[in-house]
Amino acid sequence: MKGKFLKLNKACSEQWGNMTPNEKGSFCDVCAKNVIDFTQLSPLEISEKIKNSKGEICARLTKQQLATPLIDLHEQKVYKLPYSNIAASVLLASTLAVCTTSCAQNEKAPTEFVQTASSLSSKSNIKRPQTKQTPTAADSFVTFKGKVNTDEGGKPVENVKITFVTIQKILTTYSLADGTFSLEIPSELIDDDNVIRVSYREVTTKSGKRNDFGYDDKDHILSKEEMSSAYTIKAYPLILILGGIGHVTRKHPIVIENQKKINYKDFVDAQYGKKTSCDLENKDYLYFESEAAVAIYGKGAEAGLFILVDKTKK
Repeated sequence: MKGKFLKLNKACSEQWGNMTPNEKGSFCDVCAKNVIDFTQLSPLEISEKIKNSKGEICARLTKQQLATPLIDLHEQKVYKLPYSNIAASVLLASTLAVCTTSCAQNEKAPTEFVQTASSLSSKSNIKRPQTKQTPTAADSFVTFKGKVNTDEGGKPVENVKITFVTIQKILTTYSLADGTFSLEIPSELIDDDNVIRVSYREVTTKSGKRNDFGYDDKDHILSKEEMSSAYTIKAYPLILILGGIGHVTRKHPIVIENQKKINYKDFVDAQYGKKTSCDLENKDYLYFESEAAVAIYGKGAEAGLFILVDKTKK
């Protein structure tokens, strides 16, 4: 079973703000078509939209959605779209003002999610923590710290979610009002390729509303040296894309639950509520593209990696 990914066949030069909002997203007067807003939809919901379409679909989406697999059991035909009114260009979202949060940052304590141990074969490709023979209290933890600034102006960004990800353990903290952050990480989990996921989804505006579209989420792959020194994270404006959408089939990603690789088809079946060996009750998942996937899992995750987590710990 292979995974399916969105494919941008043609990007559109029209401005989303100039379109007429409707229940499906917005109506474009130039090409006289509805443009569906994918940005608020899950991969499963996007799959259903494409499956129920008549072969012609235009959408608004993010770069991250183009790189994230769809959740779909069925083979789809390749869509042939009329491009006469579609121009090849992208819509760049304007940089939003630096956001502040209405909740006190000191109320957000760092959180930890420990993946339950499971029996793994000695031949497994999963990266294992590097254990020390005689660890001491002084070197048993590494303090990963730094600051989150905007790319333009270098202003601090508050309430950015910063997550250290391994198969064994997931650790999270948030940036403070001055953009600084700090996270204690067990030293045995640090290796040559360490994945730090930076998410801006919980950054809020002055009015207290969540700022879903301000900056681009990103996975950073850092060395041991970078993990041990002050690290500056730059927040770049999020790029939103409009245009004709199809799909492409690729090798399916690896799926991990409690440190154990599970069948991809079981994972997909579970998304549709079918009974499988994959239990998704109160579960969500983190998805990582090829480079970060290999850094986390090791050889074999070139097609991507899903890690199932409790919804409260995501």
